[in-house]
Amino acid sequence: MARPSLNDIALKLGISKMTVSRALRGGKHVAAALKEKIVQTATELGYQPDPEIAKLMTHMRRTRLVASPLTLAFVWAERSSQEIEHSSWSQQLLLGAHQQAAKLGFQLEEFHLAARGMTARRLSAILEARGIPGFILSPLVSRSRGHVSMAWEKFCSVVIGLGYARPQLHRVHHHHFLGMMTALRMLKKQGYKRIGFYCGSTINERMFRAWSASFLAHHPLAQPGALLALRKSPSRNDFLQWLCTANPDVVIDGGHLVKDWLSTLPPSRQPDHVSLGWRADVPEVPGIDQQADVLGAAAVDLLVTQYQQNERGIPASPRIVMTEGVWRPARTGPAPELSVKRKP
Repeated sequence: MARPSLNDIALKLGISKMTVSRALRGGKHVAAALKEKIVQTATELGYQPDPEIAKLMTHMRRTRLVASPLTLAFVWAERSSQEIEHSSWSQQLLLGAHQQAAKLGFQLEEFHLAARGMTARRLSAILEARGIPGFILSPLVSRSRGHVSMAWEKFCSVVIGLGYARPQLHRVHHHHFLGMMTALRMLKKQGYKRIGFYCGSTINERMFRAWSASFLAHHPLAQPGALLALRKSPSRNDFLQWLCTANPDVVIDGGHLVKDWLSTLPPSRQPDHVSLGWRADVPEVPGIDQQADVLGAAAVDLLVTQYQQNERGIPASPRIVMTEGVWRPARTGPAPELSVKRKP
């Protein structure tokens, strides 16, 4: 028995095959009542899309996009152009996103919510007027518990990072729990036992305490509580006081918070230092390279998938994609240059 086709559904309802196709792909130009009727008829007939045809259609769309690349947006929620230029992590993130977009036949354009006179509603109007169907939203830091009021229903969207921002959207983020576990395992192999962790509590909260949970779960000592320091307001004096009390052999921090503070101590009193946010421009500090370029590429993949499946708005079941970091040993020498071609 032949499998039911789009044409079978169209003939039964007395409508065109194109209308059936649009309705089953979630197209906006089909009335809600008719769309519901089409879906119901497809279910009754036992219709299932042919994966080979779907693959061919996706290929055809990509072929058209190569000839005329469609623009997707990368929206910086908070950082200015100057801050992005001086952040190796941001540059790496953007580079990975640009490269993956080009690979898939798209081009990426940057926008800044922090620009003078810009609001989320105004940016939504700009993107809609430009025919830009989707955007990636950069990590929220100061507004990690806030709300960005984009016109979500009109776009595909992906947010980088976790946090408590609303609404709940598809997200990509670094696997922080695994990153801490990897750092602890590497330090344990090197013979360290008194491994300390000093970090701001806000960043740890933003990742649902993944760092502190992993630290306590994988520390080589049975009771590492005294070696864990999460501070609402980290400071040099507090850090140095904690060093005297905890007496760690090595200090892990979330980025490069303590690097300058350690440099003020005599060499004999300086514990070793590891970062969970390894940076190419500070290669002498070993740690976890979060591979921001992989994160940027994953965000583009998730965004393009939504576009190709004609998904818009706030998802009913948001997806979270996690990317792994890698351990980088300390090294010396010039940092590699990261460059992203920007429009003048």
